[in-house]
Amino acid sequence: MRIVQISTRRTPSCSPTPIVAPGGTARRAALLACTALLAASAAPAQEPARPWYLTLYLQQSWPKQTNTNGQIQQINAAFGTRFDDWSDVANLSLGLQLFRRVATHWKLGLQLDYSEGALKGSATVPTEAGPARLAFEQRYSIYSDLYVVAHYLPWPGARPLIPFAYAGAGVAYEKDKTTLDLGNASFHQGLLVKNDGWFPSCSLGLGADIPLGSADAWYLEVGAAYVWARLKHTVAASGELAPAPAVTADTDSTGPNVWLGVGTRF
Repeated sequence: MRIVQISTRRTPSCSPTPIVAPGGTARRAALLACTALLAASAAPAQEPARPWYLTLYLQQSWPKQTNTNGQIQQINAAFGTRFDDWSDVANLSLGLQLFRRVATHWKLGLQLDYSEGALKGSATVPTEAGPARLAFEQRYSIYSDLYVVAHYLPWPGARPLIPFAYAGAGVAYEKDKTTLDLGNASFHQGLLVKNDGWFPSCSLGLGADIPLGSADAWYLEVGAAYVWARLKHTVAASGELAPAPAVTADTDSTGPNVWLGVGTRF
């Protein structure tokens, strides 16, 4: 309640005379209250206490790698081997996201993913020079992407799950090397293909944050998305087993993925 002080002045007869009549005081107080209410309603919404979100997550992907897997199967058919392709192994990566809550329903930020991995195997195969050892390896020394990402929260106050729609776009970089060695005491033949490059990548998906505790300072995050990313170009091939001086290198990372992470707000 606002207290309005009524100023007085003394007349020669020393009797106090109010400057504002009691009725005018009420009208003035009502006017001040209405002004304060209008100012409060026009003020911008208060920023969340913890507007930043930092999430560390582990991701499993199922990339197409159609042509790459096909080339491995061609090696298996030619030599009678059973080397794994990329559909036979786990494709794990680590990721980090930094978001800022920019509106009630929106979070905007950056995402960085990193992974490396290899396929390798060896077998004894028959040749005209007798049994020989065939060793195969395809190693990705780095696969990384950097996205600008957005989360749309249709029900930001939902509990115990806070669902979101996810969208991201950016660039990816990968570097890999494929080797094939065949030989015994009498001979040696090989193949070497090196591949690397930058390429565009984008992703769409759905997920949810699961607050841990009433303060919402920590949370789990789960999600699933579909990625479009492919590097396809011609690179040099060397060695006696090379089919040609130049071959097509095709890293097709397009496909679904799922992730599980833990994050904090600050």
